[in-house]
Amino acid sequence: MEDIKKVFIAELLSKPPELMASIWIMDRVPFLFGEDRESYANWRCTLASGLGVDPSSLVITGSCAFGLSLNPNKNYRFFNSESDIDIAVISDYHFTSAWRALRSLGSGIHALPPVTRNAVQEHVKKYIYWGTVATDRILHMLPFGREWNQVIDTMKNTPPTIGRTIKARIYRDFDSLRAYQVNNLKNLRIAEIEKGIL
Repeated sequence: MEDIKKVFIAELLSKPPELMASIWIMDRVPFLFGEDRESYANWRCTLASGLGVDPSSLVITGSCAFGLSLNPNKNYRFFNSESDIDIAVISDYHFTSAWRALRSLGSGIHALPPVTRNAVQEHVKKYIYWGTVATDRILHMLPFGREWNQVIDTMKNTPPTIGRTIKARIYRDFDSLRAYQVNNLKNLRIAEIEKGIL
């Protein structure tokens, strides 16, 4: 695993972030599935059917994608038994539906529990700008939340994601997903360059 980290950092410093997003995140069989493309395709078809999207619109991101976390606060932590499964769902329909549900809250936002209220406010300040809705704390509020929760619970009992927390982020389109990932990679590159200077 240490080799993956070295290769990733070397490529992060030498290759364009747009290419890195393709190679390491968007165009691969996720680490969790090894080299088993068929297993990944079956898993994705099952999840997509329940969510009401095309399987090609699902992309596994995060440490499950290639074995390392890209969260700067996790210092490239390796994918392990405690790691979540982060899924990007590319769907303009679901993004727009979620955005409208959040926007229609109006002053009703003040009646929400603090955790949920903070999650909604984060969307206003951050996520919607990037064309994404992070459902982990607000899925229950969305028009399709109940159905998606049921499907996600089912996937927690489906190999190889048995017992894992599954988090879905909705992206308006592939451009939004790529822009979000590229921005993260650019920030990681800056952090690595600064480490080398210090």
